[in-house]
Amino acid sequence: MSVEPRAEVAPQRMPPLWDGTAPLAPETAAQQRVVHRICARVAPEGVEIGVGELPPGGLQVWIDTPVPPAEQEAWVLHHRMAREVSLVGWHCDADQDRLLVLGWSAACLHNRVRLLQSGLRRLTGFEQTAQRAVQLEGQDPADAPAAEIVAATCASIERRLRWPERLAELHGYERSSGLAHLQLLLAQVIGLEAKVAAACEEHLVMARVLAGAVCEHYSRHGDLRRAQRDVLAETRRWVHASSMIRGSAARPSTPGAGRPHMGLAERRIAASVINHGVIENVIDHGVPRATPAAVAAAPLAGYAGHEEGAG
Repeated sequence: MSVEPRAEVAPQRMPPLWDGTAPLAPETAAQQRVVHRICARVAPEGVEIGVGELPPGGLQVWIDTPVPPAEQEAWVLHHRMAREVSLVGWHCDADQDRLLVLGWSAACLHNRVRLLQSGLRRLTGFEQTAQRAVQLEGQDPADAPAAEIVAATCASIERRLRWPERLAELHGYERSSGLAHLQLLLAQVIGLEAKVAAACEEHLVMARVLAGAVCEHYSRHGDLRRAQRDVLAETRRWVHASSMIRGSAARPSTPGAGRPHMGLAERRIAASVINHGVIENVIDHGVPRATPAAVAAAPLAGYAGHEEGAG
C-alpha cells in the first residue's frame, strides 16, 4: 500500500504579543493603516507585514510569512521599518522579532520639521525638474501619443521628488496629542507638509506643461532636439527672473530671510516684467528704483506679462 508523502511543516512563527479581538478605536485603526503603508513600502517584494495593537498603547509590526526569515535579515528589515516610521514622528523600538511603534516623540518630530524645511528649500529650485521634463524620460514623441509621454514623464518626476508618495501614506490620519508641546510640534509639521505638497504640485504642473510643450513643438517641425532646446530656453528665462527677485528680497542682516516662495504664475510674470525693462535696478528689500522710463513702460509691461501668463 502506498502512502502519500506528508508535506513539510513550516516552523512555527512567533505570535505577536497581542491577539485581542476588541474593536479598534478609529484613531488606532487609522494609525495602523499608516504604519502598514510605510512598512509595506520598505519591505521587499513578496514579504507580508502584519500590524496589530499593543496594549496598553501603541502598535507592533512583524514579518507575517509562513517561514520566518533569517535572524539577521529580520533584524535589518525591522530596523529599516523603524527608521521610516520614526520619520513620521513616532518613537520606535526594533529587534529581530518585531517592531514596536510607541507614542509621539519630540525628538522625532523635531527631526521631521528639519527634514520638511530642508525639502522645502530644495523644492524652490526648478532647474532639475525642467531638464528632466524636456527629456521626456528618453521617449520619442513619434513612438507614442503625447498624452502617454506626458503622463510617464510626470510619474517619473513624482517618484524622484519622493515627498508626494510619503505624504500620501498619511492620508486620512488626523494627528493629535494631549501634550501641549507635542501638539504644537504636530501643528508645525502639518503646516510644513502642506507647503511641501503645494511645492511638489508646482513641480508636477511644470513637468506636465513642459513635456506637453516639447511634444507640441515636435509635432510642428519633427526635430526633437530643437523642441527640447526651445522649451528649456523659455523656461530658464522665468526661473532665472524669480531667483533674482528672491535674492533681492533678502535682508543683509538676516541671510535667507524674507525670501517668499514663488509659484509658477509669479515666475512667469517676473520674467515678463524684467524682460520688458520695468525694473531696471532693485535696491534692498526688493523695492524697485523708479525711473521715468520704468514709469512710462509700466502699463504696457503689465499687459504683456498678463498676455504671456495666459499663453
